[in-house]
Amino acid sequence: MSRAARFRRAPGARAGLAVLIALVLVAAFAGLLASDLPLACRAEGKFYFLPCVTRPLALAGADNQLLRASGAWLIAPPIPYGPESQHPGGVTAVLQPPSRAHLFGTDDRGRDVAARLVHGTRVALAVGLVAVLLYVALGLAVGVTAAMGRRADLVLGRVIEVGLTFPTLFLLLAIQGLTATASVVEVGLAIALTQWPHVARLVRAEALRAMASPHVEAARAIGASPARLGIVHVLPLAASPALVAGAFGVGQAVLFETALSFLGFGVPAPTASWGELLGQAQAAGLPLWLLLPPTGAIALTVVACSLVGDGLRRALEET
Repeated sequence: MSRAARFRRAPGARAGLAVLIALVLVAAFAGLLASDLPLACRAEGKFYFLPCVTRPLALAGADNQLLRASGAWLIAPPIPYGPESQHPGGVTAVLQPPSRAHLFGTDDRGRDVAARLVHGTRVALAVGLVAVLLYVALGLAVGVTAAMGRRADLVLGRVIEVGLTFPTLFLLLAIQGLTATASVVEVGLAIALTQWPHVARLVRAEALRAMASPHVEAARAIGASPARLGIVHVLPLAASPALVAGAFGVGQAVLFETALSFLGFGVPAPTASWGELLGQAQAAGLPLWLLLPPTGAIALTVVACSLVGDGLRRALEET
C-alpha cells in the first residue's frame, strides 16, 4: 500500500488536512475577510479597488459604515470591521452580545470579536509554523550529529537530556521575560528553544538504527565522509519521526502561543490573537461570545493537527 493510501485510510486525516488548509486560507486572506475598508468602492467620484489592502490616503479616517452612510457605492468584506476598529461608524459598542451587526459580539474596547478571531488565525499559524520549522531543523541536526560518533553522542545526548528536564511553560515565560516586546518570530523562537530536545531524541534513536543498516555500512566501507553519511544516507531515514512530530507540533505551538498571550507574554497589543481574546473573556467575567469563539478555534486547530499527524505517522510506517 502506498504512503498516500495509508494517509487516506487514517481516521479523520483528510478532514484534518481540509481544516488546516481552510485555516491557512483564512490566515492568508484575513485582510479580505475582515476589514474596516471595503473590497471595492466609489467615493467622491473616484473608484478604489481593494482599499482594504492598499489603504489609500484619501480614505484615511473612513470605514465601511461611514462610507455607506455618505451614500458611497461599496462592496464590503464578509466582516465589515477591522481587528483594531474600536469605533466603527463613530459608534462605540462595548461588550455587546452577538447581533446582526456583530456576529460574535464585541470585546471590552468595542472591537468586533469575529474580525479579531479571523486575524488571530494569522498569529496562531505563523507562530506555529515558525516554531515547528525551527525546532524540527534543530532537532534533525542535533539528532543526526549525535548518532555519527560516540563522542558526539556522549555530549549531545547529555544536552538533549538536560533540555528535556526543563518545564516547558516556565522556560517559555523565562525566555519571553528577557525581552521587553515580543514579535511572532520571537514567540516562535521561544517555543522552538523549548521543544527541539523532544525532536532530537526521536531523531537520534532513528539515526542510530539507520547507522546499522547495510547501505550505510556499505557507504562507510567505500570511504564516504561523515558529512555525506549523515546528510545523504542517515538523514532521509531519520527524518520520519521529525516530520510526524512537526505535524503534531503545530497544534502544540498554537496552545503555547495562546497560553503566552493569555498571560500577557505573547505578541504585543493591539495585535489580535486567540490567547488575547481568552484573556479578555476572563477579565470580562467569561461572557460566552468572548469565550467560545477562540476556544473553538484553538480546539479545532489542535484536533486537526493531531489527525494530520496521525495520518502522516501511518503513511510513514514501514510496510
